[in-house]
Amino acid sequence: MRKSISIAALSAVVTLVAAAAPAESTTASRTSSSACDHIGDKNAAIRDFVEGIKKDWKLDVRARDYEIRPHGRECVIQPRGARPVTGGAEARSGASTTSMTTVETMPVPATSADGDVTIQQEVAWQQPSCYEWEDAERIGWMRACGQWGRTDYAEATHKNYAFRMYASCHAQAGHPFDQVSECYVAAEPFGNDPNIVWNDWDPKATLQFDPCGSTLPIGLSVGPFSTTLSITSCDKIVPSDSARPGVPDLRATWKGKSYYAEDVRQTAALVAFGAPKSYQSSPSLYFRRGFTHEECVWPPTPSPYYPWCAI
Repeated sequence: MRKSISIAALSAVVTLVAAAAPAESTTASRTSSSACDHIGDKNAAIRDFVEGIKKDWKLDVRARDYEIRPHGRECVIQPRGARPVTGGAEARSGASTTSMTTVETMPVPATSADGDVTIQQEVAWQQPSCYEWEDAERIGWMRACGQWGRTDYAEATHKNYAFRMYASCHAQAGHPFDQVSECYVAAEPFGNDPNIVWNDWDPKATLQFDPCGSTLPIGLSVGPFSTTLSITSCDKIVPSDSARPGVPDLRATWKGKSYYAEDVRQTAALVAFGAPKSYQSSPSLYFRRGFTHEECVWPPTPSPYYPWCAI
């Protein structure tokens, strides 16, 4: 939702988590000397992170399994002992996309004595991997989770896997003339494994949210199994798939405007993979997620680096 803005709002104070700065920035950095110094109570930040995940997505994660660690110019809440594979910012036309990528691996599948996969009565979801961070200028913020599942059944000709991705994004409090305009989650097989085939995915088409705050389900099915998740968002979510034939790859991007911390936007996606029963490995995939943030200026003046964000 767009909001009217007063000059007094510029004096508000910024809070929580940090990645690379947009190219050619001419403003002073809002980061402290250490990427995590601005978090006074790290235990409280992790508790808030865990409670937010339970509230938004009904995922059960435990505070003791997570930690806060610097990663370059970022400060990331992540699974204890894990390291983000990559993180950074890609600048374009006055905006910067802050992104992170991890490699998520499905645990080795359980097998019965005859070598067939275990027959399940429902999707078996593994413990999720969740993260939280913001860009170095503290304009935008993101919380995201990825979770593997198995969808095996008696008549299956393949081993079947599912992966669901959730993300929340918003602009930071205290920067009402800056905005977050995109928020995405994406998955593709690690190393382009030729054994992995795409069974199903959702969303398949652009989702429109009207009015703002509408709740929409996202679901997929594999054989007798079906699963859904619900998200509450604004504006629209736009899916895109791989340009490479046969390569499972999906990105679901929220597009719109978020100016304040309470302007939370959600995006999500479900993907289902299959592999031959002779497949001996557990599949791995790149779990990518990120958001686009834009610095605006007041009063509005033409600039190649800081275009005015229309309100």
